[in-house]
Amino acid sequence: TRPKRERQPRQEISSAMTECVTPGGVRRIRESTDGPLSDVSVQVLNLKTESDMFSGILNDGENKLDATFSASLRDKLMNEVKPHAVLKLTDVSYDKTRAMVNKFEIVGSLPDEYVKAMDPVTPAPVKKEAAKMPTSSGKKHLAINALNPYMGTWTVKAKLAVKGNIRTFRNARGESSVCTLEFCDAEGTAIQATLWKDAIAKYDSILEVGKVYYVSKGSLRPANKKYSSVNNEYEMSLDGRCEIELCADGDADVDKMQRAYDLCKIDQLARKIGGRGTVDILAVVTSVGDLGSIKRKSDGGELQRRDLTLLDETKRTVTCTLWNSLAVEQGESLKNMVSPVVAIRGVRVSDYNGVSVSTLARSELVVEPSSADIAAKTAALRAWYDADGATAETVAAGEGLASARRLGDGSGRSPAERTTFNALQPAIVPAATEPPAIGVLGHSTVILIKPDQAMYYASNPEEGNNKKVVPTAEGKWEDPATGKVYDECAYRYIVRMKMSDASGGGWVNVFHEQAVEMLGIGAGELHELKTNDPAAFERKIKAAQFSSWNVMVKAKTEEYQGESRRRLTVMKCQKPDYAAESRNLLKLMGIAQPVA
Repeated sequence: TRPKRERQPRQEISSAMTECVTPGGVRRIRESTDGPLSDVSVQVLNLKTESDMFSGILNDGENKLDATFSASLRDKLMNEVKPHAVLKLTDVSYDKTRAMVNKFEIVGSLPDEYVKAMDPVTPAPVKKEAAKMPTSSGKKHLAINALNPYMGTWTVKAKLAVKGNIRTFRNARGESSVCTLEFCDAEGTAIQATLWKDAIAKYDSILEVGKVYYVSKGSLRPANKKYSSVNNEYEMSLDGRCEIELCADGDADVDKMQRAYDLCKIDQLARKIGGRGTVDILAVVTSVGDLGSIKRKSDGGELQRRDLTLLDETKRTVTCTLWNSLAVEQGESLKNMVSPVVAIRGVRVSDYNGVSVSTLARSELVVEPSSADIAAKTAALRAWYDADGATAETVAAGEGLASARRLGDGSGRSPAERTTFNALQPAIVPAATEPPAIGVLGHSTVILIKPDQAMYYASNPEEGNNKKVVPTAEGKWEDPATGKVYDECAYRYIVRMKMSDASGGGWVNVFHEQAVEMLGIGAGELHELKTNDPAAFERKIKAAQFSSWNVMVKAKTEEYQGESRRRLTVMKCQKPDYAAESRNLLKLMGIAQPVA
């Protein structure tokens, strides 16, 4: 039998507490109706985070009281206050049911034996060790592909496949942090998760890549394909209320939890241009370039890069740019190999040189992949290359497409197809999770620009930084994200215009580069006109109306106040080439074009 723990006599406990805390301190706080108290010492128990603030229990040896600590005390509570500490409250008030603590000083902490006797529910302070993850096994859980944002509570069992670096940022509420994770379950389905500040504080030190966890009490939202390398319609958002538990029997399932590849053949890459998602490629490396570097505009830092030439059974080649560690480490290893087969997961497709691909921070490169879902394809590709591929006549995937980057020239070479306003705005609106539609509207006319709209904003004057800045009392401009102050700002356009073609019309959003071209004046110059000569400002806006353009437009469904609607954005614009437009009309009518 376990020996019984000796309890300290109550009188001895009270005597020890009296030496450290203010007798009747909790009662004094409750009765503080005339204003805040400035000299009350109490013990604090059960400290925990609630959003950006801490909560706990104040104890004077006789009574206890729930308390909330000011957000400004967060760092002090996390780094300096030990369990069961005694605090001298220098600014504390009572609000209906709980104490509100705005300032305090640290007095010390009670001896272990008094803590155990007085508060047996709360463990005594022990030597601080690494945080231990709660473990569980046999919990009911869902497959990742069964999740959707309309579910109530859910739990998934998944392996942590990728853990990104913690990034800090500033917004109107102050400094915060974020970390990107990727989980994969036994069915090979992956999902991206965003871990926010409070959850990072709780779980960052105990999350290990390759371990299996139960994840619950998070929220789900449509995935932002622009920032995701995972082929999933949804993503998780995990704040301080989420729960992550280590799966005690996870080692039995970890081998099954491999993210399935979503392979794209090289000859199909051109169809992915303009999309926000990523693709996976299985190919033979036919050449490896030298390591190089470029300077980042934002901070002048150097980025390492290396180009590979990839080939698959379609006899098409494509250039793949590896960045940073992939370029330095795995790129150097590939240089010493002879035509290895590689699987590259999560690459972005662009129209550089017609078609090219490049890795992202979370991309993965595996040499001679042997996972169950791809081993047979790897063997087939190796057999083809050894038999025919090494000597086959190949063509670059971007051949004939580089010139098609010129928008809507009527030649039919553009990766984006001709479309109409009605086609981009169907009667049955697609779901918000559907990828955006991109098309070229030929000979579209600007029919209305409202002069009373907010047509531009004040932005950071540094090159490559388009973040908003706000005016200061001294007549300067401050960047809320960095706190930097500038003498001047740069004005950038965000304009809404109504445009029309033969099928119908709609409101489009036009950003800075395109708006400068369509309005024929810079945002700074237009701001000067609006400030100093309102009549000239309105004349300039009217002059841009009823002008015709060929525009590449992206149409995406968005949810607004419970209603789905299409958001149209102009990506590129140029003046119509009427000769090319005429040739296009003749082609549509099936009329043979005269030979020059």
